[in-house]
Amino acid sequence: MKSVREFLQKPNMIMDSKALEDFRRQREEEDRALVQQILKDNAAAKRAKLQRIFDENSLIPKKLLPATFDNYRPGNKSQVWAKQKCWEYADFFDPEESSNLLMTGPYGVGKSHLAKSIQNRLIENGYTCIYISTPKLLTKIRSTYNRESEYSELELLEVIEQVDCLVLDDIGAENGTDWTESKVFEVVESRLGKHTIYTTNLSGKQLEKQIGERNMSRLMQDTETLQVIGEDYRRRGLRRAGE
Repeated sequence: MKSVREFLQKPNMIMDSKALEDFRRQREEEDRALVQQILKDNAAAKRAKLQRIFDENSLIPKKLLPATFDNYRPGNKSQVWAKQKCWEYADFFDPEESSNLLMTGPYGVGKSHLAKSIQNRLIENGYTCIYISTPKLLTKIRSTYNRESEYSELELLEVIEQVDCLVLDDIGAENGTDWTESKVFEVVESRLGKHTIYTTNLSGKQLEKQIGERNMSRLMQDTETLQVIGEDYRRRGLRRAGE
């Protein structure tokens, strides 16, 4: 049917019952479409606002921003294996099949570099992915309790829940309190059935002691553990200088 304006301007239109019914239906459809578009625009604006909360330029160390698989230089077989597994995770990513990674190992072996490489690859491929350290995430949640906060805790957690992939760096580095354990549980629980990548400098037993048995149980669901070992790359220069 033509537009409402054309309908009303049509000469000698006999406004019979059928024509009136068609006119009414078209108006309802147009009104419904307008409301849906407004809701869609409002939702998009809200998502954009909330995504800015996790602006990587303010959350990630500058040295990690350009991290890729190409510029990761493995120093041993463990790191070669870890790079391969992370590359496969990113390139064969399927949002419909839950698959998590837990990268463990000492400082300076490239866990964060590999996790950031996954994020960069996923974003290149059109997926949404947030990278944030667990302590910073908890700080952001706590900041929502301020009356002047631009967003609520619920809004922040909704973004965390809905993103295609979440990278939680340094889980277990947060202060161990009842509140942090509860919030970690909320986050991990909300990610069940989705993709989450965890990195930690703690062993399995140490991590369970830090975040609690319940959180550890949830975290390990659909999760593959990837142990990355080696020398702290930050100290290699010091060692060589002393040789």
